[in-house]
Amino acid sequence: MSDLKKKFSAIIADIEKNIKNKEDLDYVKSQVYNISMLFLDELDKLAEINLGRLNVLIEREKELSKKIANMEKMVNNIEKEVFIPQDCDFEIVCPYCNTEFVEDLKSGTEPEIKCPECGNVIELDWHEEDEECCGHHCGGDCDHEECGNCGTCDDCDDCKEETDGNEENQEDEDM
Repeated sequence: MSDLKKKFSAIIADIEKNIKNKEDLDYVKSQVYNISMLFLDELDKLAEINLGRLNVLIEREKELSKKIANMEKMVNNIEKEVFIPQDCDFEIVCPYCNTEFVEDLKSGTEPEIKCPECGNVIELDWHEEDEECCGHHCGGDCDHEECGNCGTCDDCDDCKEETDGNEENQEDEDM
């Protein structure tokens, strides 16, 4: 602000030096002050407008912070309900040596674990969707491309249902 004051004083001094008539000098000084005051008033109005906008932004930020905090609580509750808590002990039976052991799994999503007895790697099934499943509720245990849902294999639920249905129909026809 002191730089502005110095420049303003220099302009007034230049006007005083170049205008010799006292009445003209007073008139010009008064008009320069009036113009300066108009600019300062406009600057004050702009500052007030910007301060109002800033206050609106601050209020919105507070509202958003509250909403974010509520959403974080909801997500944390969902995590508690959906995910296995950390440091869970799981009882595992090795399919290779039938050793039963308890393992502390940190995340509950480890893909495999090593048997402490035989050293074999055991794949853990976290009941995720089986990508190889043919869609016949067989858990991916049958090869529907080969059986073609023929109704004769016992590897999948659909074929079992058809086989059971065919047996009932055969019994009805035999009677």
